[in-house]
Amino acid sequence: MEKVLVNLDIGIPGALLRVVLGALFVPVVETLRPGAGLGTLSALLIVALFAVKVAAAAGRKAVPASTGVRAHWEWRRNLARYYDSYQWRKLVWFGIGIVIGAATASPGTRQQWILGLVCLAAGAIAEPLWRRHRLALAPQAP
Repeated sequence: MEKVLVNLDIGIPGALLRVVLGALFVPVVETLRPGAGLGTLSALLIVALFAVKVAAAAGRKAVPASTGVRAHWEWRRNLARYYDSYQWRKLVWFGIGIVIGAATASPGTRQQWILGLVCLAAGAIAEPLWRRHRLALAPQAP
C-alpha cells in the first residue's frame, strides 16, 4: 500500500490521473457553462487545478501513512515550491485530457481545443526545463 501512495502522483499513474481529469474537465464545463469562451475556460481550469491541490492536501491529512511516505510527499511538495517547471510540466497530461475531451464532445469547441493545445505546449516547454535540474522525485535513502 505504501508503494501505491508514493507512486500515485508520479509516472504512469500520475499521468493517467491528469489525463482523466483533463478529459472530465470538458463535459463538466459544458454542463456548467455551455459554449464558454477561452477566458472562462482558462479561469475554470485554474479553479480545477486549485481544487486538485486542495483535494491532495485533504487526502494527505485523511490517509494514514508512514513516515517514509510522508517524507516522499513532502519532498515533492518542496520541488513544486522551488521549481515552477516541476508543476508546469504536468500540464502536458491535462492538455492531452482536454484535447481528448474536446475530441469526444459533440463537437468540441474551438476554445476547448485551444486551451488543450496551450496546456500541452506549456507542459512540453516545461518538461525539458525541469529535466535539466536532474533532481530525484524522492528523498535520498539514509
